[in-house]
Amino acid sequence: MTLTNRMACLSMVLALSTATVAGGARAHTGPYVDLVDFPYNEANWDRFYDLQDHLTREFHDLCGARYCQGAYANHILLQFRCSVQVASGSVGACTMVIGAGNLEVDATSGKVVPDSRTWACAAPLVPGTSVEALHAALGRRDALILPLPGANQSMHDALFDCLN
Repeated sequence: MTLTNRMACLSMVLALSTATVAGGARAHTGPYVDLVDFPYNEANWDRFYDLQDHLTREFHDLCGARYCQGAYANHILLQFRCSVQVASGSVGACTMVIGAGNLEVDATSGKVVPDSRTWACAAPLVPGTSVEALHAALGRRDALILPLPGANQSMHDALFDCLN
């Protein structure tokens, strides 16, 4: 291997290792972070995705009987996200993205025609709600029906208003 080839290989290794380090660590650039990244990068990863899975099951159990009727009958919770103020550890905002759609076959052309919609439904949070209080409230049974910490509204109330 020539010196030029060795230098080229070394340059490539350095470039890749620098890109991996830079891409793997997301610096906090503002006062808020995703709940997944509080108090540090990916610190809440498993706990948050367990919570999202729990909320997905709760939503599925309530959907047909409560607010998933009308033009779309197959609503699904697509994603749940929260922001956290880094300095205080309080939740800034949470949003559930709900999707629904229908597929119909056009009898003339044979094409499958989609009709879909998404909604971004904000959680009725009280300012200063802690991360721990949010996890406790949304991790319990009937989490969508029971009021959120310090609030007189539940996520169900917010979803009903948002989806109707």
